[in-house]
Amino acid sequence: MVKVFRNLATSKTMDLLGIAIIFLSAFLSGYLFESLNDVTHWGHWAIFIPFGLISAFDACMSIMSTRLVGRFSNLGNWIGVPEIMLGCAIDYLLGNHGAILTYPISFIIQIWAIRTWTSSDKFKKSDFMNTKKGQIVFVLLSLLSLAFSFGINYIGYGSLNSSDSVLYVLTSFVFGISLIANIMNAMKISTQWKFWLLYDFIQLAKAISQFNFANVGKYIYYILMALAGNAYWKD
Repeated sequence: MVKVFRNLATSKTMDLLGIAIIFLSAFLSGYLFESLNDVTHWGHWAIFIPFGLISAFDACMSIMSTRLVGRFSNLGNWIGVPEIMLGCAIDYLLGNHGAILTYPISFIIQIWAIRTWTSSDKFKKSDFMNTKKGQIVFVLLSLLSLAFSFGINYIGYGSLNSSDSVLYVLTSFVFGISLIANIMNAMKISTQWKFWLLYDFIQLAKAISQFNFANVGKYIYYILMALAGNAYWKD
């Protein structure tokens, strides 16, 4: 089974399948051809901004970033830089008011990852987590990341009302998980894939609860890719 997932990690067919799933999911959800005006109601000029297509392109960059990182390619980290900037704008427009504070943090961590990966051997991961000090740092990192996520999102949302509270909690928890995974990626630690797996399962549960079957397919794919990345990073 490990060999199967390792092969999935390097499969170009799976790259193309991921991109196809993104566009198919966006199409089936009726989102692909939405304009910026459909989301923001800013006026006639926004009709000409293909927000749905831009969002799908951003999701494709996210997939390729993850796929390439899964193969120990630093190009994946480089692709993550414009993806973070575009994703910030998209999330903010869709109602995630904390995005303007959380995404710059992700941007800084991404630059950190590029620098770390550039100065290390391509296929050499960090063994820091195998030490007692590393395990202590892991616990502290997890707690601080979650606390930071809830705090900075609270600042971003300002005063919370009942309609924002559920989104705030979900957004904060999910960002906290992704923050832990991104920091581990910056340190080139393989445990990141377990956190991406948790992140994807949460998103899958959310999609199922919303009966958003287009996203169900997408996150099943992400789960498989997290398993593939984890297998490829094993010794």
